Amino acid sequence: MSTFPLRKWAGIAFVAVYLLLGVPLWYKLTTIYRAPLPRDYINSLHNNRFQDVHLTIPVFIKSDTYKFPDIHEATQIQVNHLMNTKEQDIKWSLQILPYNETFIEEARDQGEEYHIVTLMLEDFVGFNAAYDSKNTIVYFNDENVVNNDLPFFVAQTLVEHTFNVEWQYFSESRLMQSGNNNVAINYNPDVHLSINLLNGDGSPIDWEIDETLKIYFTPLREFLSPLVNFTVDTTVTYFNDLNLHNVNNTNTTTWKDISHIIDLSELSSMNHFTENSVVNLAVVFPSNTTTPEGLQFIDSEDNSNWKSFIVPRWGVLILNKYPLAPNTILTRDYLDAIMYKFSNDLFELLGLTSDMKDIFSPVITIDSFKRVRILQNMEKSIETLWSLVKLTEQFEQMTIPEEVLENLKKVLEIRLQVVDILNDPLRGDDNSWNEALRLSNDMVKESETAFFHGEMLKQNFFPQEHKLAVYLPLMGPISIVLLTGIISLFKEPSGTTEKETEKELTKDEEEEKKESIEAASVDAIDGVDEIQSEASS
Repeated sequence: MSTFPLRKWAGIAFVAVYLLLGVPLWYKLTTIYRAPLPRDYINSLHNNRFQDVHLTIPVFIKSDTYKFPDIHEATQIQVNHLMNTKEQDIKWSLQILPYNETFIEEARDQGEEYHIVTLMLEDFVGFNAAYDSKNTIVYFNDENVVNNDLPFFVAQTLVEHTFNVEWQYFSESRLMQSGNNNVAINYNPDVHLSINLLNGDGSPIDWEIDETLKIYFTPLREFLSPLVNFTVDTTVTYFNDLNLHNVNNTNTTTWKDISHIIDLSELSSMNHFTENSVVNLAVVFPSNTTTPEGLQFIDSEDNSNWKSFIVPRWGVLILNKYPLAPNTILTRDYLDAIMYKFSNDLFELLGLTSDMKDIFSPVITIDSFKRVRILQNMEKSIETLWSLVKLTEQFEQMTIPEEVLENLKKVLEIRLQVVDILNDPLRGDDNSWNEALRLSNDMVKESETAFFHGEMLKQNFFPQEHKLAVYLPLMGPISIVLLTGIISLFKEPSGTTEKETEKELTKDEEEEKKESIEAASVDAIDGVDEIQSEASS
């Protein structure tokens, strides 16, 4: 019986397993998953990042002396005219509204505060800003009313002073340029404040830092909490004066002069924090051994015997002139002045201003920088997403995990929420700006999470040439053996006829018969020989 059909089906089975199981398995093992990113939308946002943003700030105007029924409309015209004198890179506007006492009081009860302009009749013309509220006071006289100059004066005060930060950042392509970029630390919603007391000697000392922080820094910390969340630690270090004894006989007066001598790297390496941004405050006393007469270059005008230096992107360094006596306790009388100076310098380190004298009002300045930071975060997150898209386009075999797509979608969804807040004139209160800032910080976090995803960071891709180099030595011999075997199998006749089968059987029988006859002949010859031998005997 022929085995050809069995061999044929076995060959077909091998080919089927190769094609139906082997090839899909190879494809599965070598295929890189690339989640579909909204590339066109991200490119559109990158080319015109604020195409759907029109930041609107509501301002309520009131007059206690005269009743001006149309002062808000006249001021609005002047504000629009003044803002149109500059090309706006980011669309923004002030919406001047009549003062609504009921609405304002209800908002205050809910912890919400709006910008208010109060018109006060005086003998002089000028303006002022409240230190602890978002209230701008405009002083005018009767001559301003007669000449109809009051609307323009109010508009000029609002645009060029109250909202000067927005006026500068949104109209001069300065959004991503910090006004004090060489000094300010990188912005992060979580900042750690490290306060160090360094004594050049090993004698025990103490300081009333806890009470000082509660009185001076805690209110500032709460004030800045919508913009920055601070964590604080304090440390006392002995036998470390930052090499101040090496500059004892110099006439150095600035940080630039002593920066090449004082080494802050050792102090920074001593501390490790979870926050990415750190502000340092170091209070240093020289050693009584190396500088018993004190540091000669410190000569304070107020006889405080200490001098403050702002270290760019690091913090504040307080150098004291004289060493400390053993068992000295630094009281609040000394520390209060230190913390007051540091609080002023902190605004510069956070990039809010280059000089505290330039701040129109701390509350208004913080409010303005919330809006600036919101837009900066939006731009930064879109830039990160665009970089991610360009990276995946450059490496076509790079994997794009599903988690990256989810992070990216979340960034775009949060962006739409922020845009809704910025464009809504009825949501210009503190809580709305705080919410928008929090959302924009989440945008940056999610975009960086997407960009620095584990598989993306490792550039987990498998080029085509690598596939051939790895799998060809394995699949090549198998494919050749299987292919040549199946070809030779199918080149054989498809089957044999019954006649051919009978012929084969007859031929086999004849051969068997012939073999039998030959065997019988041999046996017969053997028998004759035996008979002859018996007869002879």
